[in-house]
Amino acid sequence: MDPSVSEVTKPSKIKMLQHKAIESIINHVIEYETPKVVTVHNPSIGLLRRSLQLGVVLYVGLYQLWYAQGYQEFADMESSVTTKVKGYSQSSLGSKRPPIPSAQSMMYERVWDEADYVVPPAENGAFFVTTNVVITPNQTMGHCPEDPGEVPESICTDSNNCMANKHLIKSHGPQTGRCIPTDRPAKYGNITVCEIQSWCPVEDDRLVLGNDTSLITGSENHTVFIKNSIRFSYFGDRFHRNNMPDHVCIYNFTDPDSWMCNIFKLGDIVAAAGGDYLTLSISGGVVAVHIQWICNLDFHFIENCLPKYNFRLLDTSGWNFRHAHFHEEGR
Repeated sequence: MDPSVSEVTKPSKIKMLQHKAIESIINHVIEYETPKVVTVHNPSIGLLRRSLQLGVVLYVGLYQLWYAQGYQEFADMESSVTTKVKGYSQSSLGSKRPPIPSAQSMMYERVWDEADYVVPPAENGAFFVTTNVVITPNQTMGHCPEDPGEVPESICTDSNNCMANKHLIKSHGPQTGRCIPTDRPAKYGNITVCEIQSWCPVEDDRLVLGNDTSLITGSENHTVFIKNSIRFSYFGDRFHRNNMPDHVCIYNFTDPDSWMCNIFKLGDIVAAAGGDYLTLSISGGVVAVHIQWICNLDFHFIENCLPKYNFRLLDTSGWNFRHAHFHEEGR
């Protein structure tokens, strides 16, 4: 007999891979995993875990949400400040009367109102009050001796020491080339100085009453009206107000019921800033008025958004400026 021959057909390799891929997808669809939980009875680890959880809850709930109000938005405000000073002062030469011609005494012994001592009349977020002055009256443009106290290099023996159109440091004007007697022999003696072209006579910036007394007295009782308007435009136009109280009143640093008033005495402001008004009135100084608004818009805006005032001394070493009044005579 002839041996029989049988044939076995094997699936190809590609078909086997396809079958495995389909089987894997089906398994991923119908299968699921669950974590295995093991309970460990360990008091130390258990208390530590609960303490950490409590700490996270307290930090988020109490600090971030309640204390820091992390759910709120913060925005800057728009602000404007206007001021108005009122009161009058009186200046007197007193017993320390310096050698001033009687015709000029009325310039020093007089009454000063707001238009006299508030210079300039309006500033951006600031105000200036004059407490001491040095007056150089009736200056005219011309030729006159230089002040040898401010410009020692102007002292000369003859005209050869002076050069026309020469400019010296701190000089009041260019030299004319002439050497002439000083116009202040009582102060400097009989010396000669170079002549200059300037406003004559040149300024003598010595304080009239010396370094112990200010000329204009009573300014510590002047009052300043401070109006501060604010607006939180980021949250809407309805969030705007100013620091105006319901009635006219003066801020009293010892009376909490007056802390919403916006009229202040100058002497009280300097005292609250830690300064001495008499000292500042002689040489000048700078005081900062800080108005703080911290408003929580979760509450009633008008009742709870209120200003707080703070005062600080910025400069006590002296501050002054020069100011000219022009006039013509005989017209």
